[in-house]
Amino acid sequence: MQIDIEKLKSAQHVLIQTDNAAFANASALYSSVLTLHKKVSLQNTEPLHVKYSFLPWFDKSRQNKPSTADYVIEVDTETLELYKFFIENTFKINQKMATALYAGLLGRYDNFISSECDGTIFALISTLIGLNANKQICHEFLLQRVPLSFMRLKERLLKSLELRDNARHAFVSICDDDLKSSNTTLVDAYNIMKEFLTIVHVEKVTLLKSDENNKIIKEI
Repeated sequence: MQIDIEKLKSAQHVLIQTDNAAFANASALYSSVLTLHKKVSLQNTEPLHVKYSFLPWFDKSRQNKPSTADYVIEVDTETLELYKFFIENTFKINQKMATALYAGLLGRYDNFISSECDGTIFALISTLIGLNANKQICHEFLLQRVPLSFMRLKERLLKSLELRDNARHAFVSICDDDLKSSNTTLVDAYNIMKEFLTIVHVEKVTLLKSDENNKIIKEI
């Protein structure tokens, strides 16, 4: 994520663009821009998932792009870099920002079980908790609440599951009708794929598009 502090300070209207994966970071950034007494808008480039509704400014985000914005920031999932930006530019991290940053880390590092989650990240987690990040609400919405639509899609993927190479390689398939009938997206399918990696012996998961000649659309 590239943020030019000078352009940010001189802008009249700041637009923060985000998708679902980066919304927690966008929420934290929105809070910080408000402290500069700027006009700021939040644009989601895809429909926001209800599981992020606990985050500050969820109800402020719109899919339309305002025409008056003179500085646009495209937010990504690199929460650590955003935190460093706040510190380097002396932004005070309030509880709303700390909660959003904690949620960002939770998503970026696969609920803190990612191999990339090292001592630096755990130190930042501790810092955010010290800043009164509401980790309980983050865990409740991001880890404990699963929409029925997600479970319907998981059922379809489980039915298609095929294990090969002595059960080390799992293949699952999906089609447009599966997504439409369960009211889900490919992002949901990608998240379910990660769960299949917890099956004993499975080391790799491949997602196929059954209505496109079993085209490979993702491997993890």
